[in-house]
Amino acid sequence: MLAKMMRFLFPLLLTSAVAGGVLAILAPLGTHQFSLIGRFSYWISLCLAGGLGAGVVEYGLRRSEYHLNRWPVALLQSFGATAAVSLFVFQIHHVPNLFSAVMTLFYVWVVAMTICAIGALQRGQSAMQAVARPMPNTEDQAKPPALMGRLKPALRRSEIYALEAQDHYVRVVTSKGEDLILMRLSDAISETKPVIGLSPHRSWWVAEAGVEDVMRRHGKAIIRLKNNEDVPVSRSQLKTLRAQAWL
Repeated sequence: MLAKMMRFLFPLLLTSAVAGGVLAILAPLGTHQFSLIGRFSYWISLCLAGGLGAGVVEYGLRRSEYHLNRWPVALLQSFGATAAVSLFVFQIHHVPNLFSAVMTLFYVWVVAMTICAIGALQRGQSAMQAVARPMPNTEDQAKPPALMGRLKPALRRSEIYALEAQDHYVRVVTSKGEDLILMRLSDAISETKPVIGLSPHRSWWVAEAGVEDVMRRHGKAIIRLKNNEDVPVSRSQLKTLRAQAWL
């Protein structure tokens, strides 16, 4: 459970640490009088405390049976952040009386609520973008790729692993064997839909489902198919593989 919580909190804590570093450089609220190490220690610790408080609240809400929308979540996050930051502030700064303590809590909460509200707005924008994306056509997904109809009958119920251009032909590698088809590679790729894949080399196309492993050999990237065949990866396509998390 602790490991899951840390994986959940890590991005938020990393962002908080970066924000603390920026504030240390800007040195607001008279902290320019601190030493450089003192400024960084102060602001990074302050931001980490706020991020931890807000993150623990959100993590707890996600694991609970309560399903709140983004604004109640933001409000509860601001309370968590305020509690964590106030404990830190009260340890460092002298608070002469109850009124000063209440005002300090209020100011910290205003800042925390502002940050949490910005986060809520960003989550709302992401949700709107997700809703705006066209839903995949389930009927199209259920249909086999048009390319399968060109294969010999024994392979038509197999799974496409890869395509390789060979002169005027395309070699189709499947889970049950391979076949040669007289057509251009670009036309064959267009008939693989809705199978997901990419072209690691100008003479190859590889289906994601056909990948066993991606490795490096003698400094070059290689895709190992599930039939133990190796597919070369050109240097120009390395970025594509990384962008699709294949490498």
